[in-house]
Amino acid sequence: MSRTVGIDLGTTNSEVAVVENGQARVLPGEDGDLILPSCVGFSDTGKLLVGREALRQYAAAPDRTVRSIKRWMGTDHKTTLRVDTASDESRDYLPHEISAMILRALKQRAETALGETVTQAVITVPAYFTDAQRQATKTAGEIAGLEVLQIINEPTAAALAYDVRSEETEQVLVYDLGGGTFDVSVVEITGEVTEVLSSHGNNQLGGDDFDRRLQLHLAERFRQTHGVDVPDDLATQARLLRAAEQVKVTLSAHAFAPVREAFLGSKGKTALHLEAEISRSDFEDLIRPLLEETLEAIDRALTDADLDAEDLDRIILVGGSTRIPLVQQMVEEHLGQPPVDGVQPDLCVALGAALQAGVLVGEDVEAILVDVIPHSLGISAAVDTPMGIMPGFFSVIIPRNSVVPISRSEVYSTLSPNQSAVEIEIFQGENQIAEENVPLGSYKIEKLPPGPAGSIQIEVHFDFDLNGILTVTTTEKGKGQQGTLVVNNAGIQRLSSHELKQARADLDALFEADETIDVSSVSTTLKRFLSTPN
Repeated sequence: MSRTVGIDLGTTNSEVAVVENGQARVLPGEDGDLILPSCVGFSDTGKLLVGREALRQYAAAPDRTVRSIKRWMGTDHKTTLRVDTASDESRDYLPHEISAMILRALKQRAETALGETVTQAVITVPAYFTDAQRQATKTAGEIAGLEVLQIINEPTAAALAYDVRSEETEQVLVYDLGGGTFDVSVVEITGEVTEVLSSHGNNQLGGDDFDRRLQLHLAERFRQTHGVDVPDDLATQARLLRAAEQVKVTLSAHAFAPVREAFLGSKGKTALHLEAEISRSDFEDLIRPLLEETLEAIDRALTDADLDAEDLDRIILVGGSTRIPLVQQMVEEHLGQPPVDGVQPDLCVALGAALQAGVLVGEDVEAILVDVIPHSLGISAAVDTPMGIMPGFFSVIIPRNSVVPISRSEVYSTLSPNQSAVEIEIFQGENQIAEENVPLGSYKIEKLPPGPAGSIQIEVHFDFDLNGILTVTTTEKGKGQQGTLVVNNAGIQRLSSHELKQARADLDALFEADETIDVSSVSTTLKRFLSTPN
């Protein structure tokens, strides 16, 4: 028998949960820990490390360890890891390859805890993740040996986990501040139905940014004390970052946090140490500007949902960074009511993912999820305005906060006489200028029949599925020729069956490797027009 799980693939930490008897629970590792640090590395003998073992060696071996890979999902950023200290051999990994290692470790954790095979999963992503980031997450799950039933938004999953259901309709704001991303969603809950009304956020704002600001603050303290800068090598900076993280955690419970890092630098033959005390107020001054950005996002989400702060029935805080007292204070002051308690902010996303997984496989779970698209989707087109033809206009086909899944079409005309080709350029965002938004992909339609300007019509059809994956289909109305693009940005393409089989085999080899394996040997209403492409 195989089981279906819910997975929170986080920037800092990840969890896996399952539904049993209608209730969700997070599954522990062999050490009893419910949380798996989202950290991957190689030991000095080439053994793959995932989780706390990898995190322990980060400060001492940053060249063999990677963390916060989620921030690079959906890009072609390569992380170089030294996998063999004896030969000094290194290997480059793409973000979805690192994420696949984390997901495989979670899959193994679940199988050990349940005593059964795990083959299917629902995986969560930030609500403001782009199409490319969602596709990369799905690819990572497939490499890890999972059938990804659905990709759902983290704030939505959190709302499912909180037992706030009543027969009366409630408006709930979910504030999700994690290690690397921030989301805010406004949801409407009626009985067992959870409907997302709006979402807003920032994929580059989270606890990592707080750590970096503290790291720079500690470096400045060191410079003021000793008159020299902290060495800029990887190992020293990793130690300083680890110290900053420890300060952040301590200040969530205490007013002051001591810092003692011995032999952090030198002046001549004299060893220099960092000894300082950081107050909570110092830390709050550093991060307050970033938190003010989250309040602006709250206001945007409320406006999109056509609600005011006083219309909210509940506020839910999600993500480990919401343990910071200033976060709780600023959110409460801004919205005029305290957030609710009841579920640990670190675990509620995984619990919600498990509930949705249970729904999808027919478990007796009282939950129905209705989600929305976080960004507007459209193409670049020329528009006929009173001032003449304006090229490069962002023509929205699916507006943000539309309920998903959704299909929408718009009809466009050729711009020039006897125009033989058009280029369909797909964008995501809210700016009226197409190129100011996020490009998702493009392709050409060629061999159009000759005719006057505006005589050839092309229907552009967008399909946005439950996983947040966009498929674009174009149809030339005269000859009926079609073009289709499944949007994958930044080189994150769907793997062929052969490529997927090879990627899984590579991952199997890493997880089955003993201490002596050579890891480096593993392979790896306006009238719109479409102008002639350049």
